[in-house]
Amino acid sequence: MPVIGKSGRSFQYNQDIVVLLLMDGVLFHLQSVTAYALMGKISPVTFSVASTVKHALSIWLSIIVFGNKITSLSAIGTVLVMIGVMLYNRAKQHQQETFQNLVGTASASPPSPAINENAEPLLSKDPRPFE
Repeated sequence: MPVIGKSGRSFQYNQDIVVLLLMDGVLFHLQSVTAYALMGKISPVTFSVASTVKHALSIWLSIIVFGNKITSLSAIGTVLVMIGVMLYNRAKQHQQETFQNLVGTASASPPSPAINENAEPLLSKDPRPFE
């Protein structure tokens, strides 16, 4: 194996490292497949918002689990993320309500006039009308 780092020690693989690397590869592949499947079901903006929330939650998890210090910048950033997500959800809900109202008014409006069997057709049924 090649020499790693300034110490000049060579890196040796053992069975645990190989298993962990294989598991990492499989889990990364499953994450990618899941992300592509999810992107097919939701809009790219929703996917981006969910990704941003995931990053903010990972910051807060690292603060809670590992006791990382909270900087004012990370606190402001995560608060902005949460406000942005709430505004996005509110806007999406408003958009869906507006769409449902439009569909409701379109279906409640008087139906288009039925075809009157006695009315003259706009096009002649005769294939040779101008002979």
